[in-house]
Amino acid sequence: MISERWSYVLMLVSIPIIWKLISLASGLQAFILPSPELVFVTLFEQWRTFLYHTGITLAGAMTGYAISNAFAIAVAILFVYVPSTQNFLMPWFVVMKNIPFVTIAPILVITLGQTPLPKVIIVFLVTFFPLLANVAAGLRAADKGLLDRLTVLDASKWQTFWKVRWPAAIPYYMAAHEVAFTGSIVSAVVAEFFFSRSGLGYLIVTAMDSYRADILYSVTLIAGILGVGNYLIVVWLRKRVLRWQADSLSASG
Repeated sequence: MISERWSYVLMLVSIPIIWKLISLASGLQAFILPSPELVFVTLFEQWRTFLYHTGITLAGAMTGYAISNAFAIAVAILFVYVPSTQNFLMPWFVVMKNIPFVTIAPILVITLGQTPLPKVIIVFLVTFFPLLANVAAGLRAADKGLLDRLTVLDASKWQTFWKVRWPAAIPYYMAAHEVAFTGSIVSAVVAEFFFSRSGLGYLIVTAMDSYRADILYSVTLIAGILGVGNYLIVVWLRKRVLRWQADSLSASG
């Protein structure tokens, strides 16, 4: 049976082979479907350009994602300890989640101008709700028996949160990252379509305008690697955090 790790290796090896076969079988010209070797040559020759624009995209994505995490955790805690706030705030968050961010992007550009801030806001809007929903669910999933014991022992709210509620929320929080962390890259790239003068999204627009399919496929390859890499990092961290948590509980028990 093939392990998950080798499945990803097999996928990485298979992609250029399948790509090359399709390129040969279709007979499409290079400006429509470039061969994988042409794309790899472009990546090698222009690696400084790709590295610079990848850094711009990652900076915006990680900034928005960090803000989203901090705000989601804070609001989730507020919902658990002040339940009435959820009835007031949740409709706003639902509306915020369901407005297509491609329609918000032009408004942000008009309002904030050609700055990195619109991209950060779009990343925040895309990733905030999954994090909030999972963290709030995890905090509420805390063992009621443990909560009652700490209440009897006259523990403070901080002690109850740190000892019971937050450990219960960690699996939910890590699961949210599997969707939201990858979504931060996707939303940052799409946001750059509209207003950015740098970043992977900007490269896609310029490549389309100049019919440079080799650059277009190169950027797509880089974005795909970033997305898969983010997912694998989260899975790796999740396994180790949950293993550490289980070991800690066993030691304390």
